[in-house]
Amino acid sequence: MLGRHADSLFWMARYLERSENLARQIQAAFYHSLTRKGDDVDEWASIIRRTGMADSFDAKHDTMSMANALNFLLRDKTNDDSVISLLAKSRQNARSVRNALTQEVWQSLNESWMTGSEALKRPVNIRDLPALLENIIKASSVFRGALYGTMLHNDIFNFLRLGTFIERADNTARIVGSKYHRLLPTAAASLGGSDQSQWEVMLRALAAWRSYNWLNKGHLDPTAVATFLIFDNRMPRSLSFCYGEICANLQDLEAAYGTSYACGDSARAIAQQLDNGREADIYRLGFRDFVSSFMADSNQLTLAISADFNLGP
Repeated sequence: MLGRHADSLFWMARYLERSENLARQIQAAFYHSLTRKGDDVDEWASIIRRTGMADSFDAKHDTMSMANALNFLLRDKTNDDSVISLLAKSRQNARSVRNALTQEVWQSLNESWMTGSEALKRPVNIRDLPALLENIIKASSVFRGALYGTMLHNDIFNFLRLGTFIERADNTARIVGSKYHRLLPTAAASLGGSDQSQWEVMLRALAAWRSYNWLNKGHLDPTAVATFLIFDNRMPRSLSFCYGEICANLQDLEAAYGTSYACGDSARAIAQQLDNGREADIYRLGFRDFVSSFMADSNQLTLAISADFNLGP
């Protein structure tokens, strides 16, 4: 496969996954704000910081508020990581590899872009926000369903899945890293009962609230939340689950192309580190350092994938 085609597939999936992840974070923050007085600006500021666009936001807005944050995160076309920008970039990449996609996969992407563009032409009415976010999340789910149900599970499929899980792992690590102090063993004692809702926000932002409660009978505990989000390989957005999928898809590519790649070795090393962390006490290893090291290694893996498969124009 040509490197530029693989690049388009990889980033098409990454951008679409990123739009869903952003929608889920907004959704969790919005539900949290309904139980608080005012805008709960700290939560909105936290989302913008995680996108790496805080300076851009500050240059455009004098104050942090729910309305300003929603406009910036959802519909600001000058923000490269707004939902509308991400949907447009995903569709643009899909157009460049249109012949490699089934009709169902292409339609799912095209329809999500058209629907999102129409809904975000004007500022979002707060009453319409829940339905808008659900539609963004649903569009990503439809894409994955079409991908699994209609595409050959070949190298095209593998690059799409790599993009999805690289992006998903990065999102989980960013959320855990930004709230690591709330996941320390001392957090249960130091935080008031009302502030424990931050654990709920974290779990909802990662589509993990119901599955966590299924396993833990509704008991919110920082150690259990951290272990679940990082090490539980049954949870589709945990770091361990994502790296299991990354390794599997890289292994498929190695088998298809008849060679081994440095990026495959790097991914397997990261997966092994996660396995070692599961067996050890992550807090004795240094929770913050563990997450920071994971994010650095994951960024290096993306560069290695780009180099090994000649991703790019």
